[in-house]
Amino acid sequence: MAYEPENRVADIITAAGGRLASRVRLQKIAYLLDKLGAESGFSYTYHHYGPYSRDLDSAILDAEAFDKIEEKFERRKSDGARYSVFLSKIRNDAYDYSFLARPELRARVLELASVNVTVLELAATAHWLFKEEKVSDWKAEIVRRKGSKTEGGRLDDATRLLGRLGLEPATA
Repeated sequence: MAYEPENRVADIITAAGGRLASRVRLQKIAYLLDKLGAESGFSYTYHHYGPYSRDLDSAILDAEAFDKIEEKFERRKSDGARYSVFLSKIRNDAYDYSFLARPELRARVLELASVNVTVLELAATAHWLFKEEKVSDWKAEIVRRKGSKTEGGRLDDATRLLGRLGLEPATA
């Protein structure tokens, strides 16, 4: 299988068990996988929800056009907000992964797919602030940027997640 961007999107969704909710979740999983050595080839900038790849966003459209995934839309029960649900159109048992050939990376996808999306957003943002922007007091900065999202133990959960992944800042 060619290492085309649309295949990398299909890799993530297929490794997540064939279903993945939320574009934010997909973006953050891809970012964290790259930091774990997956080498997707996507480039990232900082955006509203943390690290964001325009390349990945385009690859989602291509993956759907090439019939590798399907994007459906659902609404949150709490407020009616619309979100994406991605479904893989590839049989997992016959799939030749492109950039997730290592089983440990596919296992990380399953783990990250089950993490609260806000915690995932905070983990990716904390990593970005510490490693990419080199912000020494990343905790104060993430609270400044993310406000109430950091409350309720979510920032602590995000920090613990980074620790489990072996990514800094685990204890900064």
